Amino acid sequence: MSPPQATTALILAAGTGSRLMPLTADRPKVLVEVGGRSLLGGLISTCERLGMARIVIVTGYRHEAIDQWLAQHPPALPVTTVFNQAYAELGNAWSVHVARAELAGTDFVKLDGDLVLDGAIIEGLVASPWRSAIAIDTQGQLDAEAMKAVVDDDGRVHKMGKWLPLGESSGESIGVERIAAEHGPRLFATIERLVRQDGKGDAYYEDAYHVMLEAGWELGAYDIGSSRWTEIDDARDLERARSRHPRRSDG
Repeated sequence: MSPPQATTALILAAGTGSRLMPLTADRPKVLVEVGGRSLLGGLISTCERLGMARIVIVTGYRHEAIDQWLAQHPPALPVTTVFNQAYAELGNAWSVHVARAELAGTDFVKLDGDLVLDGAIIEGLVASPWRSAIAIDTQGQLDAEAMKAVVDDDGRVHKMGKWLPLGESSGESIGVERIAAEHGPRLFATIERLVRQDGKGDAYYEDAYHVMLEAGWELGAYDIGSSRWTEIDDARDLERARSRHPRRSDG
């Protein structure tokens, strides 16, 4: 199963990666290597292999390094970069918002740029019967910092947030979602309201999802099962990713 040709990949790559200093002193986190390949290179390779139509990368910190990397490693897919000028002041919800013009009228799969993951996760998410859906890990150990979700027996998501009690949560949202074209304008408007009107400059995109869920948005959950994934926030995560993915051939 491959994503439909209208599907765009949105890769968020604007963050400073401060917890990986000094590795990120001269480069954004997405250019840190795991298994002989940068995080960005791995995600792009996976998108190419799955037949995505195009890639949009939201840059911020050390954005010139990403531009240089793309020039040196030209992807097989069309790639557009969008610079988030407020990357140091606003949360990652704004990185989704600044890409709204590039995403208009298309389904898109949003990928956090600090992920190493099996391509099967994206395949399964796109094959989900839900028009919009999140990838969720129901087998991993949850902690207070995990971005948690509450999912009912029919696979519909009802709540999302780090604030959710561990005992109430169904699993961890891993930072990969499919957003239907018809749901995009509502998402962008919700982020705009959260940040500009409600003053929640540090909002995560999951905060916008939760607001939309409270208003009745139908969002499904795709359980990734035993598929592997690693989010890299700090040196410990990086060490774990390098042990799990010592050699990578397809991202």
